[in-house]
Amino acid sequence: MGGRKNRHYVAADEVKFDAPSTPAEVRNMLSQAMADVRAGKLDPKIANSMTLIANALLKALELADLEERIARLKEELQGRFETSPGSHRTTAPKPS
Repeated sequence: MGGRKNRHYVAADEVKFDAPSTPAEVRNMLSQAMADVRAGKLDPKIANSMTLIANALLKALELADLEERIARLKEELQGRFETSPGSHRTTAPKPS
C-alpha cells in the first residue's frame, strides 16, 4: 500500500545550500544525500533527482573546463607564432 502513512523518511526543515560549482562540491552534496537517505531524512526519489541533476552538472563543468583549456592553448599558440624569432609571419602556418 502506498500513501503518506507509508513514508519512511523523517520530514525535516527545508535545507538550503548553494548550488555546487566544482566536482568536489557535487561529490560532497551527493555523499550527504546518500547519508540522509540511509538515515531516513531524505526521500529516495528526491535523492534520485539530485543524482540525475548532479550528473548533468558534472558534464557541464567538464565541458566548461575543456573550453577554457582550449581557449588558453589557442592564445598560447597565437602568441608563439606572432613572436617567434626570425619569423615575419603574423599567423600560424597552414598544415600540409
